[in-house]
Amino acid sequence: MLKIGALFAGYAGIDLAVQHVLDAEIAWVSEIDKGPSKILAHRFPTIPNLGDITAINWSEVKPVDIITGGSPCQDLSHAGKRLGMKPGTRSGLWVSMLEAITTIKPKLVIWENVSGAFSAEATSAMESCAGCVGDGSTRPVLRALGRVLGDLTAAGYDAEWHSLEAADVGAPHHRLRVFVIAWPRTTGKPRVVGRSLVSDTEGNGRETYGLTSVSQPTLTRFTDSVRLLPTPAVNDMGAGKDVEAWDAWTDRMKQAHGNGNGHGKSLHIEALRLLPTPTAERTDGRKSQAFREGRTTFYDVVYQEKWGEYAPAIKRWETITRPAPAPTLPTGKEGKRQLSPRFVEWMMGLPDGWVTSVPDMTRSEQLKALGNGVVPLQAAEAIRRVLTPNRGFSFFEEE
Repeated sequence: MLKIGALFAGYAGIDLAVQHVLDAEIAWVSEIDKGPSKILAHRFPTIPNLGDITAINWSEVKPVDIITGGSPCQDLSHAGKRLGMKPGTRSGLWVSMLEAITTIKPKLVIWENVSGAFSAEATSAMESCAGCVGDGSTRPVLRALGRVLGDLTAAGYDAEWHSLEAADVGAPHHRLRVFVIAWPRTTGKPRVVGRSLVSDTEGNGRETYGLTSVSQPTLTRFTDSVRLLPTPAVNDMGAGKDVEAWDAWTDRMKQAHGNGNGHGKSLHIEALRLLPTPTAERTDGRKSQAFREGRTTFYDVVYQEKWGEYAPAIKRWETITRPAPAPTLPTGKEGKRQLSPRFVEWMMGLPDGWVTSVPDMTRSEQLKALGNGVVPLQAAEAIRRVLTPNRGFSFFEEE
C-alpha cells in the first residue's frame, strides 16, 4: 500500500482524493492550525502530526511514496493582499514543501492552490537580483505556478498541471483550483492502473528535462446553464446582516463604487434566502402554504420552495453525494438564523460529520477549515486526468 505524507493537511481533502484513486494510506501529517489539527487527531488518531513544517528535519522523517500539500493561499488569492509567493509571505512556505520533496524524493507529488497562482508574483533563485527574469520592466514576471513548476524541475521532477472547478464534477459552486502532479524524471510519468501506481518508463523513458504540459480540456460545462451557490469561504461573510440589510448595503456599495460589495455573493446570505427543511417541529403540526396549495411531494416542497434558483445544482450534487442538510441553523436569538457548517460540509463533498462532528470545534473553526479545504472529488478527477492514459473528461457532463 502506498504511503502518503500530507503537508498543510487541513481536513485531509487531497489525501481523501488520493485514496479515492489509489490504494494508499496516510503515514503522517503536518498541520499547525487549531481547527484542522483537531479534525486530523479525531479522524486519524494513530497518525503523527509533525507540526510546524518549517521546524521539521526531513532526513529524520519516515519516507513516503506520495507527498501532498496545498501550501497557504492567502498571498495568492484574489481575495487577499496579493503579496505573492515570496520570502516572508505565508504562500512562500512552498519552499518548506519543496525541501520535504527534495529530501524524501517521493514517487508522486500533488500540489493544490487557488486560481491566483496563475497571476500572483513569485520570486526564486532564478530572479534574485535586479535585471534578472521577472524584474517587472523589460522581462516577464515570474508567477507562483511558474515558480512551483520551475522548482520541481530543478529538483528532478517532471510535472503536469490541471485546473478545474468543483462544479465540473457536479458540486453546486465554482471553486476553481489548480493541481500540479509531479513525478521523478528518472522513472518517467506514472499511470494509474486499477488502484495501483505503475511506472511508465517503457515507451516513455525519454528525458523531458522538466517539460511541463498544460492539461486543459474542452468541456460541456455544467456551470454554463445552472445557477450555482457562492463557494464556501473561511468565514460567513455577511454574518450579522439579514437579507434585506445585505441587499441594501450591496446597493449602496454599487452606487458608490459600481461593483456591488466587491466580493460577490455571500453564502451566508444566500442560505438565509432559502427556507429551512420542513419538519413537524417547525410547522407545529400545521400544514404549510405549499401543502395547502396541493404541492405535497418532497421535491415540490423542498426544491421549489426551499432551494429556489439553486435547486438544479443542489439536486445534482445530492445524486452524487447525499441529501443536503438544512442550509441554516438557529443562532439562539429570536428569529435569527445563520449559515450551517453541515451545509458547507455537504457542499465540499465530505462525509456527513467529517468536520462538524469533531469534538470541541467551534462553528468558526469549522467554517475556516471548510473554507480552506479541498473538494475530494475535484482533486480526484484532476489526478485521474493526469495519470490515467487516454482518459477523457467524463464526470457529470451536461446530458
